[in-house]
Parts: sequence; structure tokens; C-alpha cells
Amino acid sequence: MMNFRNYFAAIFLFLISMVAHADYTLGAGDYVRVVVYGDAELTRETRVSEDGVLTMPLIGEVKVGGLTTIESEKRIAEQLKRGGFIANPQVSVLVLEFMSKSVSVLGGVPKPGRYPVTRPTDVKDILAEAGGLVPDASEIITVVRGDKRSEYDLNEVIERRNVNDQDVRLTGGETIYISTRDVAVVGQVLRPGKYGIQGGTRKISDFVALAGGATENAGETLFFTSARSGTPVTQEINIDELFRSPSNALNKDLQPGDVVYVPKAPQVYVYGEVQRPGMYKIDKNMTVMQGIAKAGGLTVRGTQRSVKLHRKNAEGSTVKQSPELTATLQDEDVLFIEESLL
Repeated sequence: MMNFRNYFAAIFLFLISMVAHADYTLGAGDYVRVVVYGDAELTRETRVSEDGVLTMPLIGEVKVGGLTTIESEKRIAEQLKRGGFIANPQVSVLVLEFMSKSVSVLGGVPKPGRYPVTRPTDVKDILAEAGGLVPDASEIITVVRGDKRSEYDLNEVIERRNVNDQDVRLTGGETIYISTRDVAVVGQVLRPGKYGIQGGTRKISDFVALAGGATENAGETLFFTSARSGTPVTQEINIDELFRSPSNALNKDLQPGDVVYVPKAPQVYVYGEVQRPGMYKIDKNMTVMQGIAKAGGLTVRGTQRSVKLHRKNAEGSTVKQSPELTATLQDEDVLFIEESLL
């Protein structure tokens, strides 16, 4: 009865071993438990050496690097049998620590760290193990394999669009990096800062809107800078055209590291005999007369004949002029309306 029970126990242990990580290939650093049923002295926990070798009692070194757990069990059993130590050995190899084949996940995930590759897996599976993405993470992910870097859109990976299964398959040794708050939106916007590429947020207009839109002091154009080709390239884009026609080719999809800069509009200072002295934004082709109108127009003591313009020349010196009312204003011009003597 005891032999019958022992036989089935051995079969059960063997089947468990086959099911548990049966397709895992052993490599240097893996920590395993080798169980030889019926001989407690041969059962041990050990680590696979850099040469892919396990050292066992009686039989010494066993080359297991590059073998699956089932293949390793067979090799150990064969050497025990060949050496005449056990007539019909039943061997189980269980992996306790997966060290030879792991993927590092860094950046915008809840649980960054190293994850073992215990079965055929890909990028989305490993990210799921890492808890998915944090709220401000980019959906543009970088996979590093040796000296090769590849970028993928996670939505396309999940939906299997525009990607090859082989490209996103993981075998161990790769590093996955998830950037957070990748695109910088700076300058004259309500909430300047860095924002992640996520959901439907992809284009320049999306990020300007995400940053609260342009302030009242913003200029008519923005500057988009990208270093996708390796060298930073800056392009000037009209903001009004960008939002009036979102499908415009200028409304580009953004990538990590891109910068959107909304500069301050040119300003004119209007003071003296006007209703609301102060600094005002210069609209496109704005004239001296329009600048005075922005300041509320003249007071009862003001006169159009006493308008003086202070403008810096190329050397940086301020020059005083008596401008035509139709003259076009420039950035940092100063209009002074003198009091009428009449």
C-alpha cells in the first residue's frame, strides 16, 4: 500500500512540476529547488551559476543553462541513473527566483521594478503586472533592447495597430520606460507646465487647450520645437489658424520632449491725456490711432496734434518722434499724449 501511495505521490509531484513554469528556460542567476523524490539528502535549493551550471550531490555539475525546467529534470535524472545512484529517479525543478530573464519597468507605473519573463509575454502584459500607467503618464512608451531604442503608442500596441507582434514581444533583458508629463507648454498660457500624452491628447492644439489656452497678453503665433531628427527644429504657427482648422497639417502630433512656447504679444505703453493709461497688446498692424482708442481715447485736455512716440532704435537708444496717426506701432513703443495748450 505504501509503495502504491508513493508512486502516485511521485506522479503528482512530476505533473505539478510540468505545469508550473514548464516552458521557462533556465539561465544564470535563477534560484531553484531541486527535489529528488525519496531521497531528502539530494533535495536542495541552489542558484544557477554564470556558466549555467547546477552543482548537485553525487553527480556534481549539471549543465542546465538554456534548458527548460522539464529538460533540466530529465538531465538530472539521467545523470543520477547513469551514475548508478538511483534506479528510477523522479526529479522536480521549481524556480524560486527568476533572475536570468526579467524586464525592468521604469517611470510612470504604480509598481516600477523588475518582472520575470516566465512565459511568452509582451509589452502590454508586463505593464499590466506593473499596475498599468499612473494618471500623468505618457502613452508613448520606450523599449530598450541593448543599444536599440524603440518607441510605441500603447493604444496601438493594445489594439495591435501599426505594430508587429515580434516588435513588442519580450524575452528578458529589455527595459521599458514610461515617461511622465512629457510635453512642455510654456509662455503665455493660463497653466504653463508639462503634460502627458494620453487619451485623445496628441496635437498641438490639444496641449494648448490643456494648459488653459492663451492668455490675453499672448501673441498671435506660437513656436513649436521638436528634436525628433536629433537636432532641435523650431516652427512658428498662427494660433488662430491652429484652432480654426484643427485638421491643418501644421497641427502636428506631439512626442515626448516636444516644447510649445506661446510668446508675449508686442506691447505699447499709452499714457498722458487718455482715459485709461497703461500697457496694451499690439494687434496685427495696429496704428497709433488704434492704440489711443485702446486706451479709451483722449481726455478733454488731449489732442491728436500733441501725440509723441518714444521708440528704441537699433542701437537701443530711445528716439522721440511726432508720428502720423496711421503709423504702425512696434513692440515697446511708448505713446505720450501731451496736454493741449488751447
